[in-house]
Amino acid sequence: MLCKLGIDTNASERLIEVWNKIDRIPQDERENLINISAGRPTEKPIFLVSAKTGEGIDTLLHAIEQRVAATRITLDLQIDAADGAGVSWLHRNAEVLAKELHDGHYDMVVRVDENKRNAVVRKFGGLEH
Repeated sequence: MLCKLGIDTNASERLIEVWNKIDRIPQDERENLINISAGRPTEKPIFLVSAKTGEGIDTLLHAIEQRVAATRITLDLQIDAADGAGVSWLHRNAEVLAKELHDGHYDMVVRVDENKRNAVVRKFGGLEH
């Protein structure tokens, strides 16, 4: 099914398997599913969630954050506060993790895809975290 959508199922590091509606499973069957998920290799986990009750969502969000962060680079930047176009560009092209105004400039921490790292460094300088 995923192949029909153009998704490479062999690129497992990009896929996260989620089993929803855990709230609808009786407790004895739920324990069986928990055991099945616990037996999976750590690089191919199954996340048991309930979108309705929120069960397991925090764990899933944490896993997504880790996957996103693993392919991105964090940079410390200092940008002139008058450079509104530059700040706007960063908000469109990077994930702004922190932004503080100090003495006419912004101290910013941004996270960017590896393929945008060079563009950010060329435009603003910056040090990798």
